[in-house]
Amino acid sequence: MSNPAFRTSFLLPLLLLALLAAGLRETRAASEAELLPQVEKIQQLYRSLTSFSFDFQQITRSGRRDRHGAGSSVFYRPGSGKPGIMRWNYTAPDKQIILNDGKQLSVYTEKDKQVIVSSEAELEADITASLFAGNRNLTDDFNVQPAQSRFVSGVAGQDIQVAQLVPKKPHGQIKTVHVWFDSKSMIRKLVMEDHFDTLTELVFNNIKFNELPVGSAKVAEELVRLNLPPGTEVVKQ
Repeated sequence: MSNPAFRTSFLLPLLLLALLAAGLRETRAASEAELLPQVEKIQQLYRSLTSFSFDFQQITRSGRRDRHGAGSSVFYRPGSGKPGIMRWNYTAPDKQIILNDGKQLSVYTEKDKQVIVSSEAELEADITASLFAGNRNLTDDFNVQPAQSRFVSGVAGQDIQVAQLVPKKPHGQIKTVHVWFDSKSMIRKLVMEDHFDTLTELVFNNIKFNELPVGSAKVAEELVRLNLPPGTEVVKQ
């Protein structure tokens, strides 16, 4: 199974993810030389965090059909060399939890009474986790390029820039990822395009940094707990 956070069949992501903050005015196109050090600053920022959370709105566009989703997400770094935890709580269109605990990827869909558990290999495709966890160099996996004009023209923003990430090696789900970020290196928006020209957009609001207690086993346990009701089918892939 490919990363659910990028599968439109899951109405996920995209994936950080309307919609830019109100009052923003102009997005400036940047050159490749300017973008590379700025992408590195984004990585440095997210590597320094112990936790962050945000609300998100999602739109997946395929042909003439738009599908909308919304919810909240939290990333937590337990410390002591333990892998980071990323949890997405979808409230629309249906209740769904996507949990990346650093060891496996679990997708629980309430209406289906089913949780799909994927192996560690699936985590390699989780772009949002790579962006936010900061445990891999994006420039090892992606070429940083100026944004395509269709993603710059007419976009509202103040001190907002857009970078295009293109996989260096063929990726089964991702053709390009566009990342919107502000002058503080905070990611404001992601747009993923797959090989079928489907666009999945995530826009992030109410972003909060380092609000959870550092190195708390209790917080980590709460974040990975799914509280599956009796009769939930567990499908391992």
